[in-house]
Amino acid sequence: MKALAKRSILLGALVVACWFQVGAQRTANTTLVVRVTPEAHLNPSQVSLRFRTSADGTGEVTSQTASIAAWVRALPEQRIHLTALLTGFSGPPAAAASPLIRWTGSPMRATGGGQSATCTNGAFSGAASQDLIAGWQRSGTVTCAITFELADPHSLPPGTYNGTVNLSLRAE
Repeated sequence: MKALAKRSILLGALVVACWFQVGAQRTANTTLVVRVTPEAHLNPSQVSLRFRTSADGTGEVTSQTASIAAWVRALPEQRIHLTALLTGFSGPPAAAASPLIRWTGSPMRATGGGQSATCTNGAFSGAASQDLIAGWQRSGTVTCAITFELADPHSLPPGTYNGTVNLSLRAE
């Protein structure tokens, strides 16, 4: 019985010691720091183009549509840019060195600040980057259906035309 009493006293002392320890922890200060950094995600980051023209107009593929989704968390007052650069465009030897490729954009969905953005229309000519989205100034998402096409396919020699559109997303 004495052993049981000693264990009970020991257990009681341990409970009291833990109680004081827990009480001390309740009065401690805790600081939580949350850091939100800018980031951007783009899918896809490039679009491979493949067009085909023919002498009689049959079996031609002169346009191609891609769904481009962008998500950005930007700092206040930053403008968001989604740009495209046409690279490596090639075709039959008799074709012009840089045939004109144009695009039309139409919105599919948007959230947050992306709702104020518009999908653009335009044309590639030369080696300059082009804006695929305009008016995007706050964090959010935008998905555009972009249709790339040969501007005047019947003026080109019959054959296959290939190229790559490299996409870039940034906030500045």
